[in-house]
Amino acid sequence: MKPLALRGALIGTALMALPLAASAEGAAEVDPNALRVCASTKDAPYSDRDGSGFENRIAAVLAEETGMTLDLVMIDKDAIYLVRDGVDENLCDVLVGVDAGDERLLTSDPYYKTGYALVSRQDRNFDGDTWQSVDQEGFNTFAMRYHTPAETILKYTGRYEYNMIYHASLSNFEDRRNKYTQIPASLVVSEVSAGNADLGIIFAPEAARYVRDSREPLKMTLITNGIERADGVVIPLQYEQAVGIAKSRPELVEPINKALVSGKDKIDAILKEEGIPTMPLS
Repeated sequence: MKPLALRGALIGTALMALPLAASAEGAAEVDPNALRVCASTKDAPYSDRDGSGFENRIAAVLAEETGMTLDLVMIDKDAIYLVRDGVDENLCDVLVGVDAGDERLLTSDPYYKTGYALVSRQDRNFDGDTWQSVDQEGFNTFAMRYHTPAETILKYTGRYEYNMIYHASLSNFEDRRNKYTQIPASLVVSEVSAGNADLGIIFAPEAARYVRDSREPLKMTLITNGIERADGVVIPLQYEQAVGIAKSRPELVEPINKALVSGKDKIDAILKEEGIPTMPLS
């Protein structure tokens, strides 16, 4: 679950079709032949100001496969604001990479499934693929991002309070009251690589690029179970990802679903190049 939570021949082909990103201010006039996709300038590795995010590249594939022109509307805010300040303001019609069934939007058929993962240095010989497996001797300091199930995992394993000051240090002790404060995904991984954290708990797509590019060999293991709360409610740790579509544009659902089928090989190549571990769709 993401916070809303340029390589290879096929990827290169898609990028050649990627136009210069439009600013939010310049998106007032709507071209019926344009695929208007909102993206954040502050959401690496999903999206970045220079269009190098893997979801920016998937957007280019969707435009190519639908025969539309990609209008990439870059919003200079965190991704959690894209629905409110992008779709709801009619700056765009599409968001790439939302949880399937997101009630704020219409959603396409899911195109991949992934989940939260445990990131460790290979030389630490960490073993385990459940959230309970973080409770091991010698693993005490955990890097994570705020507002994610990682916080629940640490609370349920009795590690949250021990790590509170450490987590605050990763955000430079920025005040979290009445504002959105977040720890960069790249920092979560680099803390594990440097040995400052024993383990990282993070949504796999956020970490994959940095695990792949780390000079220190790292291991990323998908968590295989969910968190059952005391009241019996299960917090899932695996999510199907889909394309979000404005409720005002239902006519886009069918062509985008068709584009996900016709462009599947290209999209799969992007995910593979990014290093994102996936699991079978339901």
